[in-house]
Amino acid sequence: MCLNCKPLIKAIDAFLQKADHDLADILADEGYLKSKETVGIMSELEEQITQLLLEETDLVLSETENAVDLETFAKDIWPGIKLDDPLREKLETVFWECFSAFVPEFAGYYLSDMENGLKITQVSKQTTDWVTSWSRELAEIMKLKSHEQIEKILVDGLEKGSGIAEFTRAIQESGIRNEYYRARRVAVTEVLTAHRAAQQEAILQSPSAEQKMWRHTGIYITKPRQNHVDMDKKKVPKNEPFEMSGADGKIYYPMYPGDTSLPPSERVECHCTLSVVTNADILGISLEERERLQREAIKEFDKVWEAKLKARNQAMVGFQE
Repeated sequence: MCLNCKPLIKAIDAFLQKADHDLADILADEGYLKSKETVGIMSELEEQITQLLLEETDLVLSETENAVDLETFAKDIWPGIKLDDPLREKLETVFWECFSAFVPEFAGYYLSDMENGLKITQVSKQTTDWVTSWSRELAEIMKLKSHEQIEKILVDGLEKGSGIAEFTRAIQESGIRNEYYRARRVAVTEVLTAHRAAQQEAILQSPSAEQKMWRHTGIYITKPRQNHVDMDKKKVPKNEPFEMSGADGKIYYPMYPGDTSLPPSERVECHCTLSVVTNADILGISLEERERLQREAIKEFDKVWEAKLKARNQAMVGFQE
């Protein structure tokens, strides 16, 4: 038992603050704007995710008290927990609130960095749809992952003939209870993804931006992914996807590094970013004219996005004109 934990807690806090400070410096070196603010948002998101993961595993552990044995828990209680588990809805709300505030704000920073005087007054439908859909999908992925982990321990316990006490001990000693690590990893990955979504939005709205360029930083990852190194300095039109060979041999078409269309093996802890190729002639025109071009660009991109959604929805129901 810790009789005087204050020195230990202070030491841990100091370590975490140093780690965050180092991460902010690394992100700044990699070209991410507002790196200190970014790390602060990561920490806030981490705390929210951690709390929800703790609540879920605590719920499972508390429900074991209502079972006389593990077989009863598996048959009568666990199915109800899975059905009524509020984790997905709560995580979706946390992610949506984070992304919907983050993306417009940071898109504004990136646009100002590219186009002196231009501001973000609205976000394209493509980006707002991404915020909504990815918040929902990411929450569902995390909920299913948690259920899979618990179910694996449950099945293992049933096969061994374990009792309730052994099952709860197995959960407490498993990686499931390392909620802070899981939350930290998700927070870093997803906030960086939101960064690049914001950067993509800024590039779309920038009248002077003609192309975007994949930039491999390789600063944070000790052993960089070779296929990401191979993407370095590849250019495409600003509203077109890159073509990337995955480590699994498949071809992917991400709009930016860390795109949620990529598998986790290509996204997690990826620190690649974008740079923009501009038209100097456009940069030289008046602010009023660039604002007009910005508004027209949003309308055009929204029109294209709506057409894509319509085609996708029609394909899902087998409709052909």
